[in-house]
Amino acid sequence: MNNSTLCVFSLVAAVSTASCGYAAPYQTSGPALSKEGVQITIAGEQCYVNRSTEEYPTTTNDDELHVGVNLQVKNESNHVAVLSLDGFQLAADSKTDDVVMHPQESGSLSLAPGETKLVSLDFERQTQLGCHHSLALDPQHAVAIEGTPVNLASIHFLPAH
Repeated sequence: MNNSTLCVFSLVAAVSTASCGYAAPYQTSGPALSKEGVQITIAGEQCYVNRSTEEYPTTTNDDELHVGVNLQVKNESNHVAVLSLDGFQLAADSKTDDVVMHPQESGSLSLAPGETKLVSLDFERQTQLGCHHSLALDPQHAVAIEGTPVNLASIHFLPAH
């Protein structure tokens, strides 16, 4: 094997290993961009449901929905942006389903001007929703610059299946 073949093989292996079951959303509304220059994009997602194994369930809607999202966050502003992980919400993208999920992660990350970071968030909740439902990731309370909240629209997506 020559060096160029080895380099290509190594790159393909690294990308395949790094994906770990995450896929690009089947459909997405695209990145959320603030007027200050902060951009959040869903770079990958993973969705599955743990079904109840009870033969005669005592409760309904006890299936557990798991959604993991990989976000690419860019700070193109001239100031440090602070990302609060617990400021994100994931909701059903429908008026009939009133389900809101909060990430398991908490804490905050700082992004210097011009910096880009990848962030992983995991959401889970008992619900009758599944991976075939359209979802909305709301970053409304997740980003601040100099203590002032940054206005970002929700990112609507349909998980890949």
